[in-house]
Amino acid sequence: MTPLTKTVRRVSQETYGYGHNARKLVVALERGDLVTIREQGRRTKHTARLIDVRWWMLRCAADKALMEKLRERKASKAARLSARRQRAAERRLFSKE
Repeated sequence: MTPLTKTVRRVSQETYGYGHNARKLVVALERGDLVTIREQGRRTKHTARLIDVRWWMLRCAADKALMEKLRERKASKAARLSARRQRAAERRLFSKE
């Protein structure tokens, strides 16, 4: 691999945003293991360390897995409660009068 000695800038392929605010993003890899993102045609930029970006990506993946687990748990609970309500309704309907 080539060590990063000078800034490398690239423009995104897609635009982000809506209406007149839709712009492409400019991503820069800078010395010191920094990532800078700004909108094309704008001066405001946001910089983060590579390790912070990596930890954010790992956290997102973990949160995504957790949310999937919770969705499955919620679906099974809903099915269980639905069956319970159904049994209770049938007991009331077909019980001795």
